[in-house]
Amino acid sequence: MSHASLAYVSAYQYYSINQAKTAPERAKFLHTFQRVLEERIPKDLDVAIEKLEFRVDDRINITLLGTNREELTFVSHILKEITGQVINANNIPKNTPLMGQLTSVGKVGFGLFVDVGIEGPSKEVLIPLFRLRRQLVRNTKLSTHQLIHLYGLMNHLPVEIEVTKITYEKKGKPKVEGQFSETFIENLQTLVDDGMETIFTVGVSRQTVKKTLAKRGHTIDVVQIDRLGPMETAVRCKPGTTAAGLIAHIGKFMPNCVMSVFNPDRVKKYW
Repeated sequence: MSHASLAYVSAYQYYSINQAKTAPERAKFLHTFQRVLEERIPKDLDVAIEKLEFRVDDRINITLLGTNREELTFVSHILKEITGQVINANNIPKNTPLMGQLTSVGKVGFGLFVDVGIEGPSKEVLIPLFRLRRQLVRNTKLSTHQLIHLYGLMNHLPVEIEVTKITYEKKGKPKVEGQFSETFIENLQTLVDDGMETIFTVGVSRQTVKKTLAKRGHTIDVVQIDRLGPMETAVRCKPGTTAAGLIAHIGKFMPNCVMSVFNPDRVKKYW
């Protein structure tokens, strides 16, 4: 039986918090990355991950192997919900859901930047402050820093956005603006409606978060741990458990993890 392959490059970019990107750490990440992706591949399809390797910019070359081109394409679409895919700057899709990560959070006051893998030249997408206000707080005049604190936004947090506007500056360099996707806003709505405080984590695997909670005796304080990305999670606290209190108990045991709080009671009045 003949085999076919399909390759693409992730928009997801490997990063490391408070530690060097050593060869063992890179290998460990690729192992985690492969396990996360394999969980998403339907068991009844003859598709496997043939190869994962870093590019020089720490994005990941992903090669899938299978016997059916349609199955390969289908699986690649599933995986891109986690990995995203690099985009040529001359072919940026508008009004299409794109996976990316927040970057330079808190560095500027006029909005948030999202890395969705635009290259040639590389460019991040700006979500302007007026769109953040419209989508997150019903046009209330909060600052970017207030919105960041209100929603627990931080660098590397995975988000889904749509590009809304592209203009070209001198030498053809694009200026790209966007907004959160409808699905991302619906997910926030679910967090608000459920009423449970949530801890966003970046920098370590879901398995590491689970093990740390178990070792410190806090499994009982958590309803579930949702995977947001290969090294990003949403820890849903049980009613009566405060996210800040839980962070105080487990934070020192995960030095390579950054955590933030999403408090639905604080957010609810803006919805």
